[in-house]
Amino acid sequence: MLAAALMLGLAAIVNTAIARDTPGDTTLVAEATVPADRLAEQYAGLAGSEDAAADIISGLRTGDDFTFAETVIATNPDGSTSTTTVEHMIVNPNGVMGYGEINITLALAQNLIDSGEYPDLQSALTGSGTTDTDGILQMRADGMGWGKIAKTLGLNLGEVVSASKTEHAHAGDGKSKPDRVARTERSAKPERPGKLERPERAERPSRPERGGGRP
Repeated sequence: MLAAALMLGLAAIVNTAIARDTPGDTTLVAEATVPADRLAEQYAGLAGSEDAAADIISGLRTGDDFTFAETVIATNPDGSTSTTTVEHMIVNPNGVMGYGEINITLALAQNLIDSGEYPDLQSALTGSGTTDTDGILQMRADGMGWGKIAKTLGLNLGEVVSASKTEHAHAGDGKSKPDRVARTERSAKPERPGKLERPERAERPSRPERGGGRP
């Protein structure tokens, strides 16, 4: 009986995971999958440093609660700068995540912060933004698929993943790259004019016949 109960419980978990993600979601998660070290480079700006980003990625990967330290640089009235370290505690209601899901989570959070809906990464992940919407991790824990989470936040999952792939390609180069200019179609080569035909050579007049011997 115990074995049967465990099997039923496992089946329920698997069915929930399958039910919340559409085939399109699954495809986009696969496309968003990149190694942990590249994710840390990509989201160093979002987290405050590459080390902080690595801590966040590790916490999301294991599904545990985690803490990350953000380095905040403030400009003083006299023009000088001061650096402080702020620790953020993330209570993670969700379970284990793959690297594609982590990329999507952080890409969604980046969009929410850039739009001004959430003041920082902690609120984007756990809630308490300027809207009544739960944080990304809570929505995921409630069984929402990635496409539905993005739609709830006013975003398009395909566009978010596409942008994250571009950022991943540029991670670590220290500068943003301009959009590639579309190649214009090569104009058709003008046809070479046909070879002018040589005018026919005029026939030489026939020589008069030479008369016979001397008179």
